[in-house]
Amino acid sequence: MTNFIALKSPHIPFIMHFSAGTIAALAVIPMSALATNRKLSSFLQSSQSKLQQPHAAKTLLQLPASSTSEALFKAAAATGGAVLGATVAVAVLSLLVQWAVLRRKNTSKANLPNQFSLSDYVGASSEFVPLNPMSTPPDTDTHSMAPLMDSERATELDDIEQVESHLDFIVPQSDDPSTPAFTVRSVTLGIFWCIVLSFSNCVLSFRSVPFIIDGLVAAILAYPLGNLWAALPYNKLLNPSPFTVKEHVLIYVMAATATVPYGIDNVVTQVHPALMNNTNITFLQSLSFVLVTQFLGYGFAGLTRRFLVKPTAMWWPSLLPTIGLFSSFHKTDSLKTATSEGTYKISRFGFFWIAFACMFIYEWIPQFFAPALQAVSMGCLLAGKGTGSSGVLSGFNAVAGSAQTGVGLLGLTFDWTSIGAISLVQPLWANIANSFGILMFIWVATPLLIASDTWGLNSLLRTEQDPLNPIVNTQHLFVGNMQNPNVGLAVSPLFFYNRSDNYNLNETAYAIAAPIHVSSMFALEYASAFLTVTSAMTHLALWYGPDIMRQVKNAMRQMKDEVDGQDKHNKMMEAYPDIPDIVYVIFMAVATVAALVVSLVTPFNMPWWAIFFNLFLVGLFVVPYGVIYAITGTQLFLNVLSEFVIGMIIPGQTVAVNCFKSWGTNNLAQALRLSADLKLGLYLHIPPYAIVGAQFIGTFVSSIVGTIAAYFVMFNSGNLLGSTGWTYNGYQTFYSAGAIWGAIGPSRFFGIGSLYQNLLWCFLIGAIAPVFPWLGNKYIYKSKVWHYINFPIIFSFGNTGAPQVLLVMTFVVGLISQVYLFNRRRAFFEKYLYVMASAFDAAGGVVNVVVSLMTVGGVSFTVMHALNPSSNVPVDYYCYPGASFVDFDCGYYVAIGKNQTASGQQCF
Repeated sequence: MTNFIALKSPHIPFIMHFSAGTIAALAVIPMSALATNRKLSSFLQSSQSKLQQPHAAKTLLQLPASSTSEALFKAAAATGGAVLGATVAVAVLSLLVQWAVLRRKNTSKANLPNQFSLSDYVGASSEFVPLNPMSTPPDTDTHSMAPLMDSERATELDDIEQVESHLDFIVPQSDDPSTPAFTVRSVTLGIFWCIVLSFSNCVLSFRSVPFIIDGLVAAILAYPLGNLWAALPYNKLLNPSPFTVKEHVLIYVMAATATVPYGIDNVVTQVHPALMNNTNITFLQSLSFVLVTQFLGYGFAGLTRRFLVKPTAMWWPSLLPTIGLFSSFHKTDSLKTATSEGTYKISRFGFFWIAFACMFIYEWIPQFFAPALQAVSMGCLLAGKGTGSSGVLSGFNAVAGSAQTGVGLLGLTFDWTSIGAISLVQPLWANIANSFGILMFIWVATPLLIASDTWGLNSLLRTEQDPLNPIVNTQHLFVGNMQNPNVGLAVSPLFFYNRSDNYNLNETAYAIAAPIHVSSMFALEYASAFLTVTSAMTHLALWYGPDIMRQVKNAMRQMKDEVDGQDKHNKMMEAYPDIPDIVYVIFMAVATVAALVVSLVTPFNMPWWAIFFNLFLVGLFVVPYGVIYAITGTQLFLNVLSEFVIGMIIPGQTVAVNCFKSWGTNNLAQALRLSADLKLGLYLHIPPYAIVGAQFIGTFVSSIVGTIAAYFVMFNSGNLLGSTGWTYNGYQTFYSAGAIWGAIGPSRFFGIGSLYQNLLWCFLIGAIAPVFPWLGNKYIYKSKVWHYINFPIIFSFGNTGAPQVLLVMTFVVGLISQVYLFNRRRAFFEKYLYVMASAFDAAGGVVNVVVSLMTVGGVSFTVMHALNPSSNVPVDYYCYPGASFVDFDCGYYVAIGKNQTASGQQCF
């Protein structure tokens, strides 16, 4: 079997060579670095009398800003030439390796069929019939299943029928193992798009409003290039066949890695002259840190694939729009239904481009011509402006009405890039759980905490941008010292840095402002993070514990899991050799050694034991968080927990806390990324070696290109940074968080005797909450409804500071797709839903890119109207008395101490 696969799939030896090269690079680059050496009562009244001079409200520290520059595009061309050369080099390398493989003699062939089909397992039928989860395949020993049948059915088996009802009409039902996958064509195009997206995304991450070019955009653009290549004369090495779906998927996998590596945030924070200004850090040291933070998590993905990839219940709904794109472009043989074939004649490929064109045209409205549609404060529109002083929000609008500064009651968005495809494909129960959680945390709990003034100063919390109104929806820190004349005003976290002591805590500065306050909504976001951590562990143990233990025992006995064996896609994947666990263990060990070297000998330093503690933390949460992601489409992160834990252990050490957060957050994210790609490969029947190889290549290339791009923008873009539109807010946030969790430390926020100490009870509440639905299922009434009470999803929300407009629209879109379309328009749902979701996301992403590039070039829509207000007023100006879409009246400017409006009108 192995020989057959090696001869039929010449990409496998190449991947092994490349993986070996990657491991070597991970070990060598840190050594090179060694050689070069190192953040509704009293509040409902506007308490202006408590502020002596509201117009003088300022943050205690502001960052410098510089003027514009034009150097950006010059170096882009030079860098592009260099990385393009790297593309050619890698392509030539893959060509040579494959040529050597093809010269081998075919000494033996495995006794495997060339084609695997669904009919091998369930009988050919043109009608859609969900598989019976309790039926046994022809080659399964029913006696070995008896203990499982006699015991209480595992949750995994209970979910199979429902999962397959959402999959079989979009996922291919047959496979040809001889189909080319890892070819010179796929490697070259994959690396090319990885380079383009990596450089672009890293540069654009410095924008004031950063955005990411999604891998789906690259997948769409790669399709004509792949077919154009295939139209060239036949060549066994360069052009072996028509452009295949497997090649297309691998190109997408490589391009999808081209997001900005999380380690880049740490690099920019430490190196940038306007931040920590450690310009002695060399490029190799920065690259070594980025690489180890990118690769350390991959071992976890391989070692947990039995729990997160192979089980049918782990169906990863977030992948379905992507599969919809490939199925529409390549006309894969998914299971068809008589109704869908008889009712809708347009092919999926044709429908994709119709949906793409419609969304492409529509998205210009909210993104360019009418940006106010991106966030509509319906509470203000329903309640009115009120009759208060000019520019002073009414109590209702300040707390509930405004989606910008308040909780955004009934807030709406008409921008698809905010809603996203996940709203269309997420299971209804997960959508309900997530929406219920947001409703309770934001629309109920936050106003109640404000009305009761639980932590004090609610009516005084203000920012420099809006000195007349208290703010709820913010991540700012506020002065809490009642003896300080600036009490209640926003303070930059940078104020607390001791620049002469490795950016650790400035005790004198802290004493001036302490105790530090945050808004009630931001405090609840931390409560949400604490609740989610422990509830995920308990939920996993109660509902999936027996399944996981069974799979662990089978893995230790080197036995195939009987439940996983019922999955037809797992059966088809038996045509390809799996990657042994020892490979992942070795890779993890090498990456760990590299991480130790980087953390000990470069300026990205932290204690040696922190690396192993980080591995323990990721290992503890990769399965619980992975299960949540795989069954709901909602991804949870370790950023808050990692910085909380390490900040408690080594308080005041900013650099170490930032590094630990980068490792912990990114290791888990990368592990789940590879798990998702392995599931994508399982659905589309791509060899595991090919998927892992594509991931490694993309990650390796994007790490190098991303670090080059970051250094280029920081040191070779002239005065670009700090100019209009280029204030690198994302990196400023990471820098500020270092002050909160590193310099100040979580013990001063949440420790015993601190202002927010009671939030620590959330760890206990989160651990206990999932027990109640489990007990209900066990002792009251057995029903899947209990399983759908998913507390990790209910507890998870985390977008304080962003416009609060997602709840209503995401819930409505989910109801339309998962209730109306699934039950009343089933034929449309089965044939087009996931294709439409993919087309909508791709079109929105393309418009986002084009509009952003136009903005960079100084092109904007300057005709002011109600849906395109002036920059002189908030986007929800209709919440404020005395405001129009052009400007505030004179009453506002007099109140803040100015004698003329922004438009030049004199005020006396």
